[in-house]
Amino acid sequence: MKPLSDTELTMNQKAAGVASSVLSETVVAATRCEQVTEDMKLGAAGVGGVNRGLLRGMKSVNRVLMPSVGGISKELHTAGLPKSFVLAITKSQVHALEDKHDGDKLVAGKVLKSWSRDGFVAKRGAERMNVANGVPEDRQVLTLLLPIEGGRGRYQQAMARSVAASGSPGMPHKVMVAKDAPSQNVIDTLVSAGAVPHIQIGGQSLQEMMAHTAKTATAADPTERLGRLADLHDRGVLSDDEFATQKAKILS
Repeated sequence: MKPLSDTELTMNQKAAGVASSVLSETVVAATRCEQVTEDMKLGAAGVGGVNRGLLRGMKSVNRVLMPSVGGISKELHTAGLPKSFVLAITKSQVHALEDKHDGDKLVAGKVLKSWSRDGFVAKRGAERMNVANGVPEDRQVLTLLLPIEGGRGRYQQAMARSVAASGSPGMPHKVMVAKDAPSQNVIDTLVSAGAVPHIQIGGQSLQEMMAHTAKTATAADPTERLGRLADLHDRGVLSDDEFATQKAKILS
């Protein structure tokens, strides 16, 4: 993947102004985002280009043969968003806008999706996450926990119900943003350092689960506790740093 060009970085600087011309509220932060793809992750894991191409072909065939399953797979991997989009934040909402260009200029595009900032969760990825996901050095990972939209497909509706029942704020979606001032403003606006969202799993809050784990540290099977911790990490509830801290406590 090529490094970000001066033109692309200039687009980031103009993103808030362009988004403000589309939205009814003042935009407090905005930048262009790119999806972190499965192909990038496989490449970082050492899977060759030929094998990655075969996997892409198999997925395309599956989408044709099983459109319902293919639809939910796409929703899980991309949140129904394009390869690149503008992430814009107002006082009350987070918006994904079309990444529309007129030559070298970023211009107003349509609103693709919107979410309330109330309960919206985003986490900044650690540097090792950038490497593991094949993200170039001039970009960084931002994980957005986005709700699954039920849609018309029964599989998507079932997944949406499952996520809602778990109390999770949504499924984790990794995007990459530049290491520049507009992108950092988006991260600072969305990410609350050290904040733990109010999430319930199986009728028990995350805070209660972590407190219970601490109380039973000497009695519980470390393997079982590590498994529970890994499950929270996979759900996107715990960040890499939070997972590493709790894991160290269990192992010690």
